[in-house]
This record gives sequence, C-alpha cells and structure tokens, in this order.
Amino acid sequence: MTARFTGYDIVVLICIALALLLNIALQGAVIERSDGVEFALSERAPGGNAPGVERTPTAADVAELDSSGALPGTFVATQGRSHTRGVWPLDDRVEYCDEGDESKLCYGSKPPSSGLHLPVQQNVRLDGGVRIDLPPSPGVYNFEFPREAIPHIQEHAGVFIGYNCVTDACLDAVADATLVVQQELSLQARVVFAPFSDLDEDTFGVASWTRVDVFGAGAYSDERVRSFIKAHSCRFDPENFCADRPVN
Repeated sequence: MTARFTGYDIVVLICIALALLLNIALQGAVIERSDGVEFALSERAPGGNAPGVERTPTAADVAELDSSGALPGTFVATQGRSHTRGVWPLDDRVEYCDEGDESKLCYGSKPPSSGLHLPVQQNVRLDGGVRIDLPPSPGVYNFEFPREAIPHIQEHAGVFIGYNCVTDACLDAVADATLVVQQELSLQARVVFAPFSDLDEDTFGVASWTRVDVFGAGAYSDERVRSFIKAHSCRFDPENFCADRPVN
C-alpha cells in the first residue's frame, strides 16, 4: 500500500522537524554577556525554567568565573560543587591533580579551591578523638580537619587559611594571623583558620572558591591575609550565607 500525504500532513511534519531542530540548538546554546562571561543553557535551568529558557546569571555565577587580576590570589578554574560519594572517613581520599590534569576527581590547587567535598556531617570524630561538625563553622582551630571539607567551607561563602609550621618564626606569623582572623570574624567575615599539613613546611595557604594564595612564612603580612579575607569572604555565596551580613 502506498502512503498518501495531504498538504496539511506535510506542513505538520515540517513544523515538527523544525521544532526538534530548534530544541537541540537551544540546549547546546551558549549565552555570551557583554562582559565576555559565557553561560551554557542547560536542559532545565535552575529555578525550574523550561528547556531552552535562558537563566539570568546570579552573582555567584559571575564570582565563580571572575579571573580578574584585580582580586587577591591566583584564579583556579572551578572544578564543580559535587559531594563525595561517602562521608568521613572516606574509603578513597581526593588527591591533588598532576600538572595538566583537568579532572574533577582531584584538586587543582593546594589548598583546594573548589571541587568534590564532604556533605554536611555532625559530630564527626577526627584523628586524636576530636569531634566537630563538617564543614566547620567560621573560627580559629588548633587541629586539622580533612582537605575534603575545605571546598564546602568555600561553598558556604568562606575563606580557608591553613598553615604548616616547623619553626618559631612561622609560629609567630600564625599568632599575628590569628589576631587578624579574630578581628575579621568580629566583623562577621566567614573565615576558617587551622593547621594544614598538606602544605610545605613553614608555608601558609589561603583559599576561597576559585582563588588561592600560597606563600612562605617569611612573606607573611597582616595586610596580605586581611585583603584576601575582605575580597573573598562572601564573594562567592550561592547558598546565601551572607544575606544578613553587614558591609565589612
């Protein structure tokens, strides 16, 4: 039997084909703003937008992609905001990336500045018997917690400051930094300050979401740490932890 198509049938088929092609094109489209920042249209944008509907970039979107040299620290491209498959203690730790490795399964900076992180956990027992909630709340700590908690600190609009000291000169710098951090905490900055043995000896590592500054204890200055905190605490805040924070 030979199929017969009316003119109406042909028009309907053409319309369906055009709609399918348009949908495919929209799902793969990239929106480039006037400032050069690009945002890909997802199949369904956050907020419930229908497929192919452009999502207005949020302040967090812009902050995450801001590679401006005017900001303190070195820009490190985002490695995403995924949780680890398990909770602490992990069966498999998240390691640091080899040079040139762009995987999202390792950390592209030390300390981490985005990427896989532990989900929220309460009353977690760490080495030495210390118990703490993860991610830790802003504050000054005298014990170390897992590197996998650091990106969650940053996702919660925070700055992480770590140190690994073996000399008295480095410990003197830690004492100075403690005063700076306490001052900024009193102004409601979101900062976590703690030992971090992944760093080289006598080294500080200051990191926020997609920004990192690593330097030897001899290069420490109050202004270096304070300016990083003021620039990056609450700069990336996708979950609105800083909604009621006064201007610092």
